[in-house]
Amino acid sequence: MKTQEIALAPNTQTNRPIGSFSVIHVHAPREQTATVRLCVASAGEEARYSLTVGDVFSVQDQRWKLDRIVDLYSPTGDWTVVLARVE
Repeated sequence: MKTQEIALAPNTQTNRPIGSFSVIHVHAPREQTATVRLCVASAGEEARYSLTVGDVFSVQDQRWKLDRIVDLYSPTGDWTVVLARVE
């Protein structure tokens, strides 16, 4: 099965059949572990998560993880948070 991914840019909401995903905040002080505050709205419920890379969370009957953060220290702040479905 091909890996399912969701890429989240700053100040955007991504809608998928399973729910809506958005990043509330990325806290990434240099030389410390980055933390992503994520909001997921699904099946009439809203959940908020505080995640580091590799952390797993559930959306309905699926498991997802914070897979990576691309361009975390971009001078323009144009990072991308990537979520991946866990098999």
